[in-house]
Amino acid sequence: MNMRMAAALCGAALLFATASHSAPKSLVKIQKISKIQAAKIASLGYDVVSIKDGYAEAVLDKAEATALSGKGYSLKTLIADLDKYVEQMKGTQNKTDAYYNYAKVETVLGDWAKKYSEICRLESIGKSCENKDIWALKISDNPQKNEQEPAVLLMGAHHSREWPSIEVPMAVAEKLLTNYSENPEIRRLVDTREIWIVPVVNPDGVIYSMEKSKFWRKNRRKNSDGTFGVDLNRNYGYQWGDVGSSNSGYSDTYHGPHAFSEPESIAIKKLAEREKFQASISYHTYSELILYPFGYAHNVNNPDSKIFVKLAEEMSKMNGYRPQNSAQLYPAMGDLDDYLYGSEKVLSFTFELCKSFIPPANQIPSFTAPNVEAALHLIDKSGTYAMAIPGNNPGLANNLDFDDALTAVSDINAIFGNERNIVMRNEVLKQLDVISKRLAQLTVEDLKHQSTEKLDRLRSEQTASLALSYVRTRLLFDEGHNPGSYGVELINSVKNK
Repeated sequence: MNMRMAAALCGAALLFATASHSAPKSLVKIQKISKIQAAKIASLGYDVVSIKDGYAEAVLDKAEATALSGKGYSLKTLIADLDKYVEQMKGTQNKTDAYYNYAKVETVLGDWAKKYSEICRLESIGKSCENKDIWALKISDNPQKNEQEPAVLLMGAHHSREWPSIEVPMAVAEKLLTNYSENPEIRRLVDTREIWIVPVVNPDGVIYSMEKSKFWRKNRRKNSDGTFGVDLNRNYGYQWGDVGSSNSGYSDTYHGPHAFSEPESIAIKKLAEREKFQASISYHTYSELILYPFGYAHNVNNPDSKIFVKLAEEMSKMNGYRPQNSAQLYPAMGDLDDYLYGSEKVLSFTFELCKSFIPPANQIPSFTAPNVEAALHLIDKSGTYAMAIPGNNPGLANNLDFDDALTAVSDINAIFGNERNIVMRNEVLKQLDVISKRLAQLTVEDLKHQSTEKLDRLRSEQTASLALSYVRTRLLFDEGHNPGSYGVELINSVKNK
């Protein structure tokens, strides 16, 4: 895109601040453009929702569409009236197939908290602009305690119009709660993790969209210029700014008057600071993508990119989505994932669900099932991959159980075994040293109870040689000070190996 066209687009974007936005918006295909051109349009604050080879899809009002057409872009209307589209999708619901609304989420979460009180509890983490509770369900074997266990955050409905984003976190919660007593793998995850589910980050917007049949994206803040709404996924405080967002309250990508200006984004911030999460997923629609930081600009160094890429690729095999860096779609400032990773060192991902904003309700099981599987994998790996990230709750590695610690050693070696960056290699070695000492501690405790199970498992894992050396050192030290503590046969086998 040349400078003249970019300047024209900027001028058009400023014009929108004074235009009437009461008319229905349309889903429009911007044809015959490159990904670079599409990303440029998105970076100016237009609501671009999907970018493919040769075209992009965007939500535009009449003034925006006219401005782009006037600059030579070829537009094709896919859905002329998105409010009518919302009404049509509401009509696909019945007693069997229906999307969660806010009231139902509130009721079901409350019922679960009573029925499964031994493994979950419900907490309001804040109030919305219109004083609605932002509910969070904690699932763990000791939900009333703050244990030193890997913690995961799953969130839905930052954007009001993206109803499927509520379905997946609710489906994950249901899977964990209803399968805990009969599924050993689910039991292991619940017993060794702290899992937080926030299905509706934006209660006011969701209620407005569903009850008014409006294609609404933002929250329901009344802005100083008389407009309504802030895009919550442009309101977070890490690299908050104008790229991929708008200064105009009329815009669907309005980032607010300042970072963390909204009670909803503040609620997530406070929860993240308090719980020190290891991994997260924020659910959106649409495009069937798995996105990861950084997204605020192109080619930003992510020192933990190997872990993000590895985990994203593994989850993509479960849901069939395409993994990519967020900025490869288009740069956007004030994004949740950038905040969680940049400020809190969380393995943070965005899932763009489905092939449309709101599929017919009978399709809900088809997109929830594979994404529940992907979420369970993230919950699992929060106790292994995340241990390699410096600054991510450094004391957590000292409290891992044996299974997670042993798997962490194997996983980290698989990712960084051939690491050539000296700084990164040294950081990884520090983490492996801490985890290996934890393995040795647990193994020695096992040996004191006359069990060699953990020692045998260490010996069978090729990457656990450092932990074995710590076990050997500890046993020989104890034997020197208190002969006969472990038995002659064990001591001799340790000396020989």
